Amino acid sequence: MPILRRGLVLAALAAFAAPAAASGGSSQQAPATRQERLTSAVTYVPMPTISAGVLQRNSTSGTIVVDMGLDVPDAALRRRAALNGPRLNDALRTAISTYAITYYRDRTAPDPVVLTRIAQQAVDRVLGAPGARALLANIIYQRRTS
Repeated sequence: MPILRRGLVLAALAAFAAPAAASGGSSQQAPATRQERLTSAVTYVPMPTISAGVLQRNSTSGTIVVDMGLDVPDAALRRRAALNGPRLNDALRTAISTYAITYYRDRTAPDPVVLTRIAQQAVDRVLGAPGARALLANIIYQRRTS
């Protein structure tokens, strides 16, 4: 009987200790946000990843994927950018799609200069004033496999 009781006590302790161990306790840090992983600058406003299909001769030949953010030193303009996040996202999606359909040619490297210029024009148009810089973090072209 004492062995059974000792086994029940150990099982109860293990059941109570498992959730505490799974939560990591208070000694571990929370996972970094996307902004903290890219930069520690408070002026950086990350944007969602944007993808656009590349159309060549009536079919999709691949996809361009762009990771980017905005550097907005002015606090008032940064607040406006945060409030207009959905509009900025829509304008940048349209800009990336325009680049993918109009400027990009299949089996070539994407041109970051043209892509940045188009994205910058979209950001300035949405915010209504210059002062936010479009920063590209990553450009990927994924060619479609037949």
